[in-house]
Amino acid sequence: MKTRRLQLVGLGFIAPSLIGLLVFYIIPFFGSLYYTFTAGVAEKQFVGLQNFADLMGNPTFELAVKNTALFMGIGVPLLMGLALLLSLLMLDSPFIAARWALLTPLIVPIASVVAGWQMMVGDGGLMNRALTALGHLPVDVFAGEWAMGVAIALYVWKNLGYLVIILTSAMAAIPREYTEVFRLESSSKVKLAYKVTLPLITPMLFFAVIIAVMNSFKTFREIYVLFGQNPPQTLYMLQHFMNNNFFKLNYQRLSTAAFLLTGVLFILIWVFLRWQNRYTRDL
Repeated sequence: MKTRRLQLVGLGFIAPSLIGLLVFYIIPFFGSLYYTFTAGVAEKQFVGLQNFADLMGNPTFELAVKNTALFMGIGVPLLMGLALLLSLLMLDSPFIAARWALLTPLIVPIASVVAGWQMMVGDGGLMNRALTALGHLPVDVFAGEWAMGVAIALYVWKNLGYLVIILTSAMAAIPREYTEVFRLESSSKVKLAYKVTLPLITPMLFFAVIIAVMNSFKTFREIYVLFGQNPPQTLYMLQHFMNNNFFKLNYQRLSTAAFLLTGVLFILIWVFLRWQNRYTRDL
């Protein structure tokens, strides 16, 4: 009887979260899934996989997929590389105690972030003022050929500190016996990082990569504030495509694009986790 009562009390504590998950996530998920197989607004008709076929032949969707893949293909490896390098450099340095300051970009409001970037590299920003003073023409970094670079730099700047905290914490948790035994054979810090540190934090590295991929989609908030709903063609992302279709009330195309993206991410993460399990088992 006492166990039953404890179970009911526990259920009561988690009930608000479960209700919120059901109302705001699970029910809308299946509602969106219904839209992917229908056409029309007032009178919906079942069209099977026609929405998926139409979407795959849409040039705007293809442009959004291409730009999103390019953004992730450059941004995620660059972010992980810099996070690893900075974590290794900070591990045995006195600056490791101040690594929490790297989380500052995460707590700065979006409006302040955008205002700061415009002040630095905007039309009338510090960079263009310096170029003009040196006799050069100002550079519009928010134009088409520079837009992708600005977005990637913003993504790396905002998420670098978070990954450094994760990786330095994992490195600091490695037992000192491993490093002491290795140093009996070699004094090379590069070999220590490659042969001891990185293999031992492999599970955390995989976790950090998944976090980096997920956060790459969150950068849309800053991109949207900087460039609006119609950014340069080189920076038109999947989030722009879905957001514009939402404003146009084209829920079928929006839901279809969202489920295609969800499916691709699910497959990628599943393959990634399978590879992680196999690698750590062999290790």
